[in-house]
Amino acid sequence: MPLVEELARLPSLGWVTTPSPITTLPALAKHLGLAALTVKRDDLLDALHGGNKSRKLDVLLATAPFKDAPVWASLGAIGSGHLAACTAAATKLGRTLGAHTFFEPVSDGVLENLAFVASGPTRLHYYGSRLELAARRPALVAGSIIDGVPTIPPGGTLPASIAGVARAGLELALQIRSGALEAPEVVYVALGTGGTAAGLALGLGLAGVKAELRAVSSVERWFVSERRLRRLIAQGAAWLREHGVKADASQAVRVRVVHGQLGAGYGIPTAQSLAAVEMLRLDGVPLEPVYSGKAFAALLADAASRSTPSRVLFWNTVRRGPLPHDPDWRARLPERLRRRLDRVTTQPRLGRRLVLAGGLASLGAIAVARVTGYPALPGWTGTVLAPWEAQVIAAAAEVLSGVGGVDGLVVAANVDRFLVPMPFAMKAEVHQLMALVEHGTTPLGLQLQRFTRLAPDAREAFLLALNARGWLLAQAFRGLRDLVMMGTYQDPRTWPALGYRGPWPAGLKGPESAVVDYEALRGKGEPRAAGRRE
Repeated sequence: MPLVEELARLPSLGWVTTPSPITTLPALAKHLGLAALTVKRDDLLDALHGGNKSRKLDVLLATAPFKDAPVWASLGAIGSGHLAACTAAATKLGRTLGAHTFFEPVSDGVLENLAFVASGPTRLHYYGSRLELAARRPALVAGSIIDGVPTIPPGGTLPASIAGVARAGLELALQIRSGALEAPEVVYVALGTGGTAAGLALGLGLAGVKAELRAVSSVERWFVSERRLRRLIAQGAAWLREHGVKADASQAVRVRVVHGQLGAGYGIPTAQSLAAVEMLRLDGVPLEPVYSGKAFAALLADAASRSTPSRVLFWNTVRRGPLPHDPDWRARLPERLRRRLDRVTTQPRLGRRLVLAGGLASLGAIAVARVTGYPALPGWTGTVLAPWEAQVIAAAAEVLSGVGGVDGLVVAANVDRFLVPMPFAMKAEVHQLMALVEHGTTPLGLQLQRFTRLAPDAREAFLLALNARGWLLAQAFRGLRDLVMMGTYQDPRTWPALGYRGPWPAGLKGPESAVVDYEALRGKGEPRAAGRRE
């Protein structure tokens, strides 16, 4: 019996019946020196708001003991995409989910997933950390049946779900044969609990797609290894054989675990993952910075070091958004989690570098008039920056960008978009920085008016005076300068004045070539090292 017929006989809820699309990125491929770069868009799968969990749960929940159970349990971080997918599945099937959660760094994406889970048919339980959960409820981690309730382990990684992902290998093979893409030499995928990577390795091998799989880890080394992946592949192959599919673990493609993108730890974005999110966003491909962003960052790093083959496929595992939620979802959280979340999101801890600066800023805001009287910004649609903060950025851009005629509100909009995926702690520091600049003109600059009401010369003098004071105030100045520079450079209309040709790959039409003068790129007020040669 052909493989396609054998896989079609597997237990399934029928949620994944059509292949996820392929997106080709020829311009980015040329920029990276690759012959081909394609993206497998599991974010566009129909069921459960898309993502790799659709494939796992499609098969897993059609098998015992889950298919007839009125309640399931599972576990993950408070912003777990897996728990969000389980919640969507429970909603679709009329079941209840016992969601056991532990804390992770808070971001907008984390809150969106948590709000969705809390708004669904769920019973929420909270533990302060992964270690606390494992110590108090070890049976949950093992995926046991607890008090008659079957438990889906972290990431939904069980043999049946590995088999569900393995079907995607045949799906890709059929797309290659149809001409939708050339056969890739290497496939990149995010690695968490290992079920997706194991399933893809097995499925690609069974389907004859002879590519290396690079699984980019988003968890600490002791949670995942190539040895664990081999064990998961063997379990998935055994499950397939039990269900009539001729499968052997030896048929799986080679898997290489990439550990270099973890950063500070699980759930914490890196500068590289945030940059990867922004890069693919420009091509219309959504990522998030904890899993898929780190996986694509690894692809970029390998391409830069010329350590990746020429034809590359990136398997996008992220789910779609935004997810719906009830307005009062926080009221459904366990009290301990709600208190901690409130501390993080409504009373952010001051950053070390701006503790003094924030205190000084408060001195400049004692007059009620200082927080009123801003001109309306009818076209402002910022997500992070308030309208008055956008006007601070715009006023600073006028004197710091070094580009004549720059549209300050365009700069502010670029800064706002950059800040959207950033952690709450960073956003809190930016808000403090805006307050310092806007209201610190009286205690620090002996000016009666706030920053946005000063003449351009007075604004520039105030900012350069901050830099001259050194330490925290100089860091505040440089932080504002860097935000302005980033927001300015993102506007292609400023490139000719900067002498920048743009990120144009060879052969693509871009602005006329020009010699870049380093002095044109230096931010105003940046100290020059004595005797330094550029």
